[in-house]
Amino acid sequence: MPTPQQAGAFYTEGYFIAEDAVDPNMFDDLAAAARRAKAKVRAGKVDVYTHWSTSEKTEPWAIRGLLAPEFDEPFFAQYLLSQPILDYVHYFIGTDLHLGATLIFTNPHHQDYDIGWHRDWGKTDRDLDYEGEMAVLHKERKGWRWHLATVDDECLQIIPGSQQRYRTAHERTCLLHTRQSDIPGQLTIKLKAGQTVFWNGDTIHRGVYKKDAERLTIAASWSVHEEGGEPQEVDERLRWRLREDIRANLPEAMHPYYDRWHVLQTE
Repeated sequence: MPTPQQAGAFYTEGYFIAEDAVDPNMFDDLAAAARRAKAKVRAGKVDVYTHWSTSEKTEPWAIRGLLAPEFDEPFFAQYLLSQPILDYVHYFIGTDLHLGATLIFTNPHHQDYDIGWHRDWGKTDRDLDYEGEMAVLHKERKGWRWHLATVDDECLQIIPGSQQRYRTAHERTCLLHTRQSDIPGQLTIKLKAGQTVFWNGDTIHRGVYKKDAERLTIAASWSVHEEGGEPQEVDERLRWRLREDIRANLPEAMHPYYDRWHVLQTE
């Protein structure tokens, strides 16, 4: 459960760090599962949906599909259903939920990697005018996201408060063109293993990975469920979840959340 100071920081700065969002009795198992999952992907044993930093598909920077039977790692689903994380989720977006995303952000081993400044807006136009951008920023929140560091992590950089305002001219240039350039006021989120950062994807942010500094961070989210919602074309990154063997691989307590997500997808 967030403190008033944490809740306030989220709305003003766009993030806060929590010490109690993972069950300490679960953390070691969860960290070990993340390490095994990365090893399986790097060895070419599993690839449900992986973001690669090389065309040869040898160096992942983000690993999806963690709930699929190929990984054989039940701790990820158990973590999503754990009370410490649900306490935060319920506080901010309520209890009517459907399954969000779960992935691992990790460092490529061959070179530094920078995915560049962006806002997490999916297919929304990235060069809106003032009225258009502010309309997107003021939309009702439909999800709640976080990063759990299983090892110390200093990769996420954000522009605090940028989730509330129109971009500056320099930020526009960085968002559209010079995406690896620094932005005045940028902040590196420094996490110790076991800490969780809850943050707003509307902030201007980027991930900066160093080849010699391990990143093994679990990124996850829950989404608000609205009965009678109009089905949308499935996100290609989540299409694997439509497979017939996925639901049976989930704990029974997750089935309602999975079913709510599934009914809103079209192929």
